[in-house]
Amino acid sequence: MVKLTRLNNTPIAVNPDIVRFADATPDTTLSLANGDRIVVRESLDELIREFVDYRRRVAASARRPRARRRVPLTPGS
Repeated sequence: MVKLTRLNNTPIAVNPDIVRFADATPDTTLSLANGDRIVVRESLDELIREFVDYRRRVAASARRPRARRRVPLTPGS
């Protein structure tokens, strides 16, 4: 999720996977996959930076090996 700010200064968390496109006319407007639109304070360049950073974090976490948990074979082991 990416934390953005609505025009009334209310924070909002947006899933970049559901954003179809963004316009800056003049306010930055996100068009979502379900047809909803969200107007935010961040510029188009800031929005792109946030989305790229989000994708980098997701990709980095996918590359990290997960810790294996040891499960006892018998109760009390």
